[in-house]
Amino acid sequence: MKHVLLALLLTSPPAPAPALAPAPVSWHPCGTQRAECGTVEVPLDWRSPAGRTIKLSVVRRKATGERLGTLFFNPGGPGVQAVMLLRDYPQYAVSDELLRRFDVVGIDPRGVGESSAVTCERPVHDPAVTQFPETFAEYRELVAHNRAVGLSCLSGTGPLLREIDTTGVARDFDAVRAALGESKISFLGKSYGTMLGTEYARLFPNRVRTMALDGAVDHSLRPERLVADASVAVEDSFGRFTDWCAETPACALHGRDVAQVWDDLVTRAAREPIPVKGGRPMTAEELRYVAYVFLNQLPEYGKGLANGIAQAEKHDAQIFASVRASALDDPASTAAYRSILCLDIAHGISGYRDLRARLGRVRELSPHMKGTSEFWDMTAGCLGWPVPPTNPQRPIDVRGVPPVLVVGNTHDPATPLSWARSLSSRIRGSGLLVNDENGGDGHSSYLRAACATARIDDYLTSGELPPAGTVCRQAPAPQPGPGR
Repeated sequence: MKHVLLALLLTSPPAPAPALAPAPVSWHPCGTQRAECGTVEVPLDWRSPAGRTIKLSVVRRKATGERLGTLFFNPGGPGVQAVMLLRDYPQYAVSDELLRRFDVVGIDPRGVGESSAVTCERPVHDPAVTQFPETFAEYRELVAHNRAVGLSCLSGTGPLLREIDTTGVARDFDAVRAALGESKISFLGKSYGTMLGTEYARLFPNRVRTMALDGAVDHSLRPERLVADASVAVEDSFGRFTDWCAETPACALHGRDVAQVWDDLVTRAAREPIPVKGGRPMTAEELRYVAYVFLNQLPEYGKGLANGIAQAEKHDAQIFASVRASALDDPASTAAYRSILCLDIAHGISGYRDLRARLGRVRELSPHMKGTSEFWDMTAGCLGWPVPPTNPQRPIDVRGVPPVLVVGNTHDPATPLSWARSLSSRIRGSGLLVNDENGGDGHSSYLRAACATARIDDYLTSGELPPAGTVCRQAPAPQPGPGR
């Protein structure tokens, strides 16, 4: 990067609680299984707390047993709807133990779901516009596309589009805490939720009881480090998938050179998109991104990825297209995702040469996935965005907070373990839990790995960190005893 943004060098002191105390939440029954819903009114712009307001959608499930307090849950994204998930599918949000011990609260962050959602009049993803430009003309087309999308989001959303960075969301969450009448909260955040939790702890350290950050993002890292680390992690996960296929007869590609099969398929798609029965053909870039989505759910979705590749080889990419519908084409989640992260991530690209140099580097690091990652998507997707970053990467130094638990998988394609290690070092007194159960594959571990889930639950309820150096590993299979 040829220049350093001043914002990357600045740190902010902890902020006081919101100046205006919100009204208590008026709850009403909603969904199924004892959920209750409400809204909390917060300032549109926290710098002008007496100005215009917006409403946040909130859901709560009251503790079914001996109550410890209130737990805020954020499932990540940004763009994943915590309200819908906790209201309708609580078993996919938190464990029975947490539902027993806490009032569990889900909040759709500003710009997301039922909380004054971002609306864009143009689709974020256009398969005709490459995010990996080979020429200056393609670069200009990408920048123009991103700007047009951003302007359509400004038109559809209004001033809120400038006020949805994670600092504003953290202040919103503290307003919800105040509306609930709680002096402290516990917090469980996954993926993007770890950025949100870190920011909340930085701003309001005295409001935290316990905090678990699973699938950690270190928001202090420079943009070139983020994309390089992510590229290596995705390539590592792809290699683990090919190894699994080599060892597993149930893999549809077993007995073949899976990496070569994949490379040939992507090369063919680059020449001519793979047909999809009854749908839009699948481009090479879409194939790679959807494969990345599958890698986030290894080992559970290993067979699905293999089946998708085998099907696409036969000139029908329906399996890949079914995932593309939610990962790339859903207007609500993609609009929120792009709009929020373009305020939180400074890409550090000053022009075509910068982008080409960074692209060359990530392609060296990932010969099969060719630089595909969410952090490349942020880099390329935010070029030309009409609203500049308002909460870019900056040095993180969180202090004065009770011990925080940071969790990382050994082979997470979305948030590498190195980020969990570095984030833990930036939160004073925090602990690190490494998950290697199920090979440490896939993105995040809560409700996916039994040992890590139990450790996180124990910490959130007791406030005691696991012993330093704790690693969750696969339990050995029981050995046959005498007479078996």
